[in-house]
Amino acid sequence: KLDNKKYSNMIFIHQKIIIATLTNHIRLKSVTNEIKKTEKILNKIRILNNTLIFKFNLKKPKLIISGINPHCSEEGNFGNEEKKYQIPIIKKLIREGIDITGPISGDSIINDINILKYDCFIFNYHDQALIPFKIISKYSGINFTDGLSILRVSPDHGTAYDIVGKNIANNSSLINCYKFLTNIIKNDTNK
Repeated sequence: KLDNKKYSNMIFIHQKIIIATLTNHIRLKSVTNEIKKTEKILNKIRILNNTLIFKFNLKKPKLIISGINPHCSEEGNFGNEEKKYQIPIIKKLIREGIDITGPISGDSIINDINILKYDCFIFNYHDQALIPFKIISKYSGINFTDGLSILRVSPDHGTAYDIVGKNIANNSSLINCYKFLTNIIKNDTNK
């Protein structure tokens, strides 16, 4: 809001793993209502794709997106959001030249094969993305907000007020934020 931008993305980075969320900190029952906003989701993914090209220096990024429901609804047994909302969005993005695959079941999207094959994993909501990310990154990852006129990063974990002064905090995420900023400024071809 302070930057007066309509669309931005929450991106998490650990080494070569890049994860983005289509929604931020909202209640689970609100996720489908946000995914229904086709133009918003299209714009968020377009911005993400451009960020990967111009700031991450990926010439032709390969994106993969999770389904909303377990097992992508299993042919309508658990819902129809993938068929009704996601697949039309994915088809439109492909027609625009964005290399995106999905929807893929959220519980199996991140695996050794996909980590090598895809540049960015897109999830529909916060915990769908952050549970695997925090396991992989061991709290050393970076939270980057793209789509802004400024560079905004933070550690991928909370404030940790409960451990202040106990000399047990891990500062690797904060250090990685500074390293990331150095690289992103050097890579940014859209200055």
